[in-house]
Amino acid sequence: MENGIKGIDTFKELYMSHFQAVVGFCHTYLKDREQSMDVTQETFFKLYERLDDAYSRQNAIAFLYITAKNLCMDVLRHEKFNTEDVDELKEKLYSDDFFLDEITNQEMIRFVQAAVAQLTGRSLEIARLALDGLGNQEIADTLGISINSVKSLKKEMYSKLREIIGKEYVILFFAKYLLKI
Repeated sequence: MENGIKGIDTFKELYMSHFQAVVGFCHTYLKDREQSMDVTQETFFKLYERLDDAYSRQNAIAFLYITAKNLCMDVLRHEKFNTEDVDELKEKLYSDDFFLDEITNQEMIRFVQAAVAQLTGRSLEIARLALDGLGNQEIADTLGISINSVKSLKKEMYSKLREIIGKEYVILFFAKYLLKI
């Protein structure tokens, strides 16, 4: 795929690859799944309205997060809060650190989900069960295999994920942990 935003196909790809990440981002602000999805839809609509060949993919992604944040702030401003809630929200939500942390978190989740989707067979089953919070014994019981098989398959799965994620993980790790100066 080219770096620039060229037409509806690229918009569809952006929508498919970033929709859940933007919903998750909005949910950290709004704490309401339906509102988060509504704001995300509006965010993508605003991107579509402004779609331009001059936009790079990175510009479009930045536009999505900045627009989503602004729309979330509008929703929060229109809701009624008591004075303590407003002060706490202002302090937390308006900070650049919170904004950047949430973008990084959502992009890391998106990368991991995309990598997991590339797995096949037992590796995919185990990854999904592990992401659902199941422990080794629970995975073994669910799949009807021994706990040692789960451990062995998990080791293989992690190796495959490292290959798939590669340098993107290093970049995200750098952005998340090392840039906090």
